[in-house]
Amino acid sequence: MLRVTKTRILALSGILATIAAYGQLRPDTSIEGFQLPLFDEAGNRAWQLWGDLVTYKSETQISITGMQVTQFTGDFKNNREVAKLTSPHAVFHFDSTSAYGPGELHVETNAFEVTGHEWVWLGEKRQITLNKDVKVVLYEEIGDILK
Repeated sequence: MLRVTKTRILALSGILATIAAYGQLRPDTSIEGFQLPLFDEAGNRAWQLWGDLVTYKSETQISITGMQVTQFTGDFKNNREVAKLTSPHAVFHFDSTSAYGPGELHVETNAFEVTGHEWVWLGEKRQITLNKDVKVVLYEEIGDILK
């Protein structure tokens, strides 16, 4: 699984800051149909961020309505989806490599699905916390851990 590093998030923040400075993007400016690919060190697509509506809050923060994040692995020829995260609303903080949402977050992979509310993502720790109404569905055998 590819890491979301602080460097990559800061690069994204820099891109948004540049757009804000030269494109006259002001706080509370909204963009419909937002898409942003993120690439690994080798130039392969690692992540794709979509939003039905993205609102620029500051150089370090955006608010996303209708968020979808897809994680990819592999090189250019064999780039494949490994995880998908969706939420009706998310706030990304690029300076702290984190995001949160008051509503539902749904995480789906080939091995499991997790759904919960009041979520927090800490990118540097590679951690997602779901604080309410959590549901987990496993698609792979987990052995005898429940004995």
